[in-house]
Amino acid sequence: MSPQPVIRVGVIGYGNRGRYLAGNYSQAEHPGFHLAAACDVSPHRLQLARQNHGDALFCTEHWEELLARADLDAVIVATHDHEHLEPTLAALAAGKHVICEKPLCQSAADAAKVVEAVRRSGRVFMIGFELRHCAVFTTMRRLLDEGRIGEVKVAHVFDNVSVGGSYYFHRPHRKALMKSLLLQKASHSLDLLNDFAGSRPVKVFGFGGQDFYGRRDTGDLRCRDCGEACPYRARPRGFQPEPGAPEVWDYCVWSREMDLNDNSELCIAYANGVKATFHECHFTPDYSREFWLVGTRGKMYGYYDGPGRFLVRIEYTNAPDRRTEEFKPPRPEGGHGGSDGLLRDECYRRIVARAPSEDALYSAYYSTALAACAEESIETGVPVAIPPMP
Repeated sequence: MSPQPVIRVGVIGYGNRGRYLAGNYSQAEHPGFHLAAACDVSPHRLQLARQNHGDALFCTEHWEELLARADLDAVIVATHDHEHLEPTLAALAAGKHVICEKPLCQSAADAAKVVEAVRRSGRVFMIGFELRHCAVFTTMRRLLDEGRIGEVKVAHVFDNVSVGGSYYFHRPHRKALMKSLLLQKASHSLDLLNDFAGSRPVKVFGFGGQDFYGRRDTGDLRCRDCGEACPYRARPRGFQPEPGAPEVWDYCVWSREMDLNDNSELCIAYANGVKATFHECHFTPDYSREFWLVGTRGKMYGYYDGPGRFLVRIEYTNAPDRRTEEFKPPRPEGGHGGSDGLLRDECYRRIVARAPSEDALYSAYYSTALAACAEESIETGVPVAIPPMP
């Protein structure tokens, strides 16, 4: 029996998500991966990387040095959203397989560049949409494939984000980093919506605003300097930086510097005639995703939340006796309902098999293009056509 191939991995960006992915793609979690290199512009993060993974780990502040290493097979891109594009293109040009954290990039035009670069490279490309592997959504996909509700015609999706006041509105100039929470946060749900609709999005009209956070002149007020009894005060457990890190995660959520929309509403048209609405809110009390899919034979409801109270319900409205079926998929251990590990395993399988990346490219491109065009529609007040993938 031949030994299991080992894929040597480097991670670009060793922030919170990068640290998690570095651990997930190491031999401590999967015998087929070996974390060999890390890159970050912050010296204290690289010191933390050595502490976590050993002094033999190659560390650099320049991703060009990491990509120049001939002993690396694959690269994880986990930088800030607006910094995904350049290292992804460079890694593909250097002959590396690429696992890019979502969102792919911040425009349809840049997403098209990645599509073309992957095809030229012949390397495996994966996007960080682990929820595609989550039990509740794989159950929905299976039931749709079985024709349980017939042809999907109408869809409604709610992204309920109770943690907006804990994460996204505690650091200034977020639009410069994220452009839109439709890209940063909602791209997961938009990707799933595209999949359930069974077609590519062709036009979107959106409106949104900042109706809760960021409406006061608080300047650069920090939570640590504020005596107000605020429910969104940065809590030490969630916002304690690594030793030596600058404290940047406790800016006042009410500051006008918090410039991202905290709610958005979209109307989406698909090439196959499906019509959908999407709603994202960052000051709702619950943290969950809800999907309603209306088909020619019935209606499907899917529910996802952090604790794993997964539910899929089908109502058969056209049956002689109206009836309901319920499915309660299990929640495995691990991040995102156990799906982080499943995505990692799929990455390994594809790299070893040199499997084609077209489905991952399709998923990455249309989630990005839909979110970016939706933000453009919100800003301009007019519907925006979504350019097809090259």
